[in-house]
Amino acid sequence: MNNNPLNTVCDLAWNYPIFNMERGEFRSCCRTPSNKITEEDLQKYGTDAFLNNPKLKQIRLDLVNGVRHDDCKTCWHLEDNGMKSPRQGGKQFWDHLRIRKQAPDVDYTEGMLLDRVSKITDINDPALNSNYPYMLEISMGNTCDMKCMYCNHHYSTQWATEEIKLGRITQEQYDREFPKATDSFDEKFWEWLDKTGIEYCSRIGIIGGEPLITPKFYELVEKLIESKKRSTRKRDTMLWIVTNMNTPPNYLEKFLKYLPTLTEHFTVEVLVSMESVGTRAEYIRNGLSWDRFTSNIDRLLSNKDLKFNFGFIPSLNSLSISTLKEFVQFAENLYRTHGRPVAIKQNIVNLPSQHSPFILTPDFAKYVDDCVEYMKTKTDMPTVPDAMGTWDAFIVFAQNLADSIRNNTMDSTAQRKYFAEWADDFEMRRKLNVVQVFPEYADFYNMCKGL
Repeated sequence: MNNNPLNTVCDLAWNYPIFNMERGEFRSCCRTPSNKITEEDLQKYGTDAFLNNPKLKQIRLDLVNGVRHDDCKTCWHLEDNGMKSPRQGGKQFWDHLRIRKQAPDVDYTEGMLLDRVSKITDINDPALNSNYPYMLEISMGNTCDMKCMYCNHHYSTQWATEEIKLGRITQEQYDREFPKATDSFDEKFWEWLDKTGIEYCSRIGIIGGEPLITPKFYELVEKLIESKKRSTRKRDTMLWIVTNMNTPPNYLEKFLKYLPTLTEHFTVEVLVSMESVGTRAEYIRNGLSWDRFTSNIDRLLSNKDLKFNFGFIPSLNSLSISTLKEFVQFAENLYRTHGRPVAIKQNIVNLPSQHSPFILTPDFAKYVDDCVEYMKTKTDMPTVPDAMGTWDAFIVFAQNLADSIRNNTMDSTAQRKYFAEWADDFEMRRKLNVVQVFPEYADFYNMCKGL
């Protein structure tokens, strides 16, 4: 599909590498598919096998030529539904062309960008290379103690165990899908990180699975600290850690002991995956103990003399919409109890499609409207370092979400049918009834069931 480059170019394709250390895979932002990095790739391209391999440069060429590459389909889906996607467009791309001295050092205009990208026609154009990334994520693999409803065995060992038990996949199939990293992947990653990542990335994230229960997490942070000590970078580096905070006591204590050392070398941000409350959260994030979750957060936030940032990265989905206000109130109460600002980041589930909020009927917009109106009355909420995590930014985001649900004209028949099939399968596999836990969804479920 051809389009205006202003509607397709995305700076994240250059500047947001994600490494899966367990599987030896790489992807170029949190919403694109992973790609296996082979030993042949590493021998042929060296560290360029990661950010500057031919496939990735072709994707970048497509984006600057106005082509909607399929790897970026989740962002196209959000934009087609009237939402702002995470795509970092024209101005961000222009700014980094200037930093790379690949464009005139003048302020951004659409005309200037269109003229510049019109000259990028070949995969070997230096403008398609990434040498100065500003954000990095490191995945510790799929070790996880939960089975969130929208997840799968690629991101959760608990999901994998269940799928194998039910005969949905075989152990042999699972083993084939999870090849180990090649012999030199780890070596080349640290070579790249010491030379490029630690010097240029202002944000480094650690994700899972669930990092805090992964033993190699602690080896990784030790090596990051050593790399940071060797770095010539003078500016602060943000280290963010995404956790479900369902952490068993022994691992929680281990993490809390590491936290002071981490804060000496990095600006630390603890981001908690959550979007609902109570028994509803336990349904959506199967394996969660709400009592342990809230106790762990209170334990973390009780470290009042320790400097770190804190917030939530919700995965807003079809079932979390009706309690969005209650979730926001929970976040607000944490701030009022502990005195530490609480960020709420912007994130929506697009895949699997039956869990997207955009399959809901227009009447569900009222729940988001209620949340927005409540948030607008809380004018004393403190700012947080990340502009995308502020209270005001979330209000705008939620308003757009409500409008998208209310005015959505896309045909969701197939997705709604899948939703009913999924709910019935979920009840069979986990003995959880969606209407019992979410009675306000009864009419929606019955409608989907009748399709």
